[in-house]
Amino acid sequence: MPCLSLRVFWTVLAIFSTLACCRLASAREVIRINGTGSGLVVAKPLIAFFQKANRGVSFQMEKSLGSAAAIKALANDALDITVAGRALKPHEMSEKLAWYEYGRIPYAVVTNRQTQMENIASSELAGMYSGRVATWPNGDFVRVILRPREDIDTKMLRALSPEMDRAVTAAHARKDMLLGITDQESFEYLKKTEGAVGFVPLAMPLSEPGSANVSRFDGVAPTLSNLAAGRYPYAKSIVVVTKKETSPGVRKFVQFINSKKGRAIAVNSGLLPSVTK
Repeated sequence: MPCLSLRVFWTVLAIFSTLACCRLASAREVIRINGTGSGLVVAKPLIAFFQKANRGVSFQMEKSLGSAAAIKALANDALDITVAGRALKPHEMSEKLAWYEYGRIPYAVVTNRQTQMENIASSELAGMYSGRVATWPNGDFVRVILRPREDIDTKMLRALSPEMDRAVTAAHARKDMLLGITDQESFEYLKKTEGAVGFVPLAMPLSEPGSANVSRFDGVAPTLSNLAAGRYPYAKSIVVVTKKETSPGVRKFVQFINSKKGRAIAVNSGLLPSVTK
């Protein structure tokens, strides 16, 4: 009889332990985050630091969807946070959503690491996109990495000058161009393609030091200090989008990224914060 009671005791204890573990697991909050590739690159170290102090929160980050798809996914309750590379368009705005500009990432003229160009002039870059400049000084063929026509990165590139606007139009009309749909795809092409050149957010090469060559553009380095001082005006806005009625974990994470420590981490990842919360 005592043995039977002991067996019952251990059985009951095991059941309660299992239930406790289940309750603990269900108490963990999973934050689903996605958006533009350069924004996700900045978010990764912020998430890593945040999780050290918040063990009850985990994050789910899939391959970059891009800004438009991620904003739509958030509006349809498929995401909790979107890190967009632009402001919301009128048709994307909703009473359910809240957003603000978190900061800016400088665009940089980036080449394959085998093409060690310290400086590229705007006229040279336009020549590469138009096809007028077909080879690098070392003899390698120039391989331009394009973005989709309506992408914010393409619009920024066109805005550099009338000459560049015409060159981008010419590049999109050519059939031999490499097209990167997202920041990550563009950067993968730059890393793997000899003679490649592109206009990408600085956060991408900073996330993998030594994987690509970052050039000065018209003699100016694409640094945060030059961006802050107005010496380098080419930058991509990073906008954080959440639901107005969101979870405690999301609210706490947003508070963290706006904190002094969060802003310092973002700076190290190549973003110049524009919030002062």
